Amino acid sequence: MVAIDGFAGAGKSTLAKWLKEHLSECQIMALDDFYQPLTNKQCSQLTEEAALQAYLPTQALAQQLLQPLQQGQSISWQAQDWLTKKLSPEKTIVPRGVILVDGVFSSHKDFRPWVDLRVLVSTPPATCSRRVLARPQPSADWFAHWQRTETWFHTHNKTGLCVDYVTTGSVPQDVKLDMD
Repeated sequence: MVAIDGFAGAGKSTLAKWLKEHLSECQIMALDDFYQPLTNKQCSQLTEEAALQAYLPTQALAQQLLQPLQQGQSISWQAQDWLTKKLSPEKTIVPRGVILVDGVFSSHKDFRPWVDLRVLVSTPPATCSRRVLARPQPSADWFAHWQRTETWFHTHNKTGLCVDYVTTGSVPQDVKLDMD
């Protein structure tokens, strides 16, 4: 199991998709499926750690998703589309091959016992912001609080020091992976 962490818009999902295309057996669990929006009241009242947990309940997800996968059990879930508010078709991961945990906070301490390798996608903040704000969304009002929360997380967590690899936020088209 490989965690791919970094700021929103860093290129984590792009890297995950690229790896899936180039590895013989690879599945992606996108943390985007599990993030929860916060109310204005939550944004103004919660501490950084409490806000992180409100956005993504890491301990519960580790117990419900990562632990079962590491123990050889399949997992299934449905995500709510943030634009349409509709549930996606059920998604399932069978524990085989490489499983990529793609998303901000994927290197959280609650996930570490279940993850074998951690990667940080490092991209300049201005590039990250531009990418996020260019995405389809009903409003970008949430983004400033999200940025403060993820900045706190990466600073407090010392993400750059607790990962196994750091890469930039783009994958060159001509990269060849040696899988031997």
